[in-house]
Amino acid sequence: MSQWLGAIWLVVGFAVLIQLLGLTKQSGDVVRISLDSLQVIGANELSDEQKESQLQKNSQKLFGLFFILLTKGAIALLLPLASLWLTDLLGWLSVDRVLTITVSPVFLVIGSILAIAILWFKPKSKGDCDLSPASSYSQLDRTLHQLAFNTYSLQKSLARLEDRILSRQLAKCSNERPVFITALPRAGTTLLLECLAQSPEFAAHCYRDMPFVMIPYLWNRFSSPFQQQVESTERAHGDGMQINPDSHEALEEVVWQTFWQRHYHRDRLIPWDYEENQEFQDFMATHMQKIIYLRRPRLTQSARYVSKNNANIARIKTINKLLPDAAIVVPFRDPLQHANSLLQQHLNFLQIHQEDPFAAKYMAAIGHYDFGKNLRPIDFDNWLDRRQISNATDLAFWLEYWTASYQHLLQENSELVHFFDYDELCHQSDRGLKRLAAIVQSQNPQALLAFAPRIRNPKLKAIDTSNVLASIVAEANKVYDHLRSRCH
Repeated sequence: MSQWLGAIWLVVGFAVLIQLLGLTKQSGDVVRISLDSLQVIGANELSDEQKESQLQKNSQKLFGLFFILLTKGAIALLLPLASLWLTDLLGWLSVDRVLTITVSPVFLVIGSILAIAILWFKPKSKGDCDLSPASSYSQLDRTLHQLAFNTYSLQKSLARLEDRILSRQLAKCSNERPVFITALPRAGTTLLLECLAQSPEFAAHCYRDMPFVMIPYLWNRFSSPFQQQVESTERAHGDGMQINPDSHEALEEVVWQTFWQRHYHRDRLIPWDYEENQEFQDFMATHMQKIIYLRRPRLTQSARYVSKNNANIARIKTINKLLPDAAIVVPFRDPLQHANSLLQQHLNFLQIHQEDPFAAKYMAAIGHYDFGKNLRPIDFDNWLDRRQISNATDLAFWLEYWTASYQHLLQENSELVHFFDYDELCHQSDRGLKRLAAIVQSQNPQALLAFAPRIRNPKLKAIDTSNVLASIVAEANKVYDHLRSRCH
């Protein structure tokens, strides 16, 4: 029995020291640098000299990591062996017999079964569900996400492999009449997405597509054996909305960010105009089809892609040009209530990002620049340089942002979008859902109406505007009245 305990000690000690010495992270660095080298080799935009220079730098990094891994690996193995050697000297067990047991088929089989059982049945915390960048992510989880975040260019190439694998299936998927739900955050976009996506008529991204969003089919096929049923938990916004890995979410921003980097500045996002990008257009078309195939495999000819992406308000004209039959739905709320909600979420995520830097990197990697350390407002009509309030922890800042956003949409895109009164939906859910069904031309409006019992009236907050310039409030209310007139 003591020999078996010695074998267990050797394996467990080695595994623990691997984690403590950071070998998991450094192994991830090896994979990331290797994948980066493959991208450099295939990069047509780089000259041979540039490729050679970058590959030399990567080789030096890999060479250094090789010795680090070799040294730390030896330490992780030799320390448990040294402790066993001491017990051998004391006559408590035999190192030779321990090593024989460690490599025996019986021990390897039992150890593998136990390892799988631990990984499969270990309790899942909120962060383990890929629902939010919580600090409870293990080092392995973080390495996997870092790998995904640093390989978007490679994922573009793998997506072409997906295209070939799924060519027959994708040919049956229709891209007709997609629906794009977009507005500033906290406008009710998530509720509208859930309403539509729960109907068999629509297909949307869900959290299970993380972190390899660019290759949803390959990732879902690979990860499906490891997927588990996880209880719903409140999302990081602290707004009471329950989510689980099958909940729908805005993930397509990864695609936009990969193809349109010039619009992403350090302190702001620059709105799109009538812009073309054929590579993006082709990629997005097949990407939408893959989501339809994944979510509605038996309804590929009739199911429609539905997207919730707040940043899409910055590219209404481009979406309309690429997909002229798309329905673009823009919900809106009372400006003071909405601005206050934006402010509270900004403060919430500032704290989250302060406590867990990985959370900020996670959100930036999936294109969420709405709040916290990652805040990059959309610069509609250069409002950022003209704003009266620069501090994003001030209610007036968000009220100015709200006004600039919806004013731009009214002036520049009013004929391309359908404005939707979210407050009215909450107070008269049946009427609001009927209007939504009409906007998206739903073939099954009853499926949307079935969502009505889940809609609740929002709790209105008492908002102190004594420190907000009266002109800012007045301008916001003027835009709000204009929006409401468009819906009645």
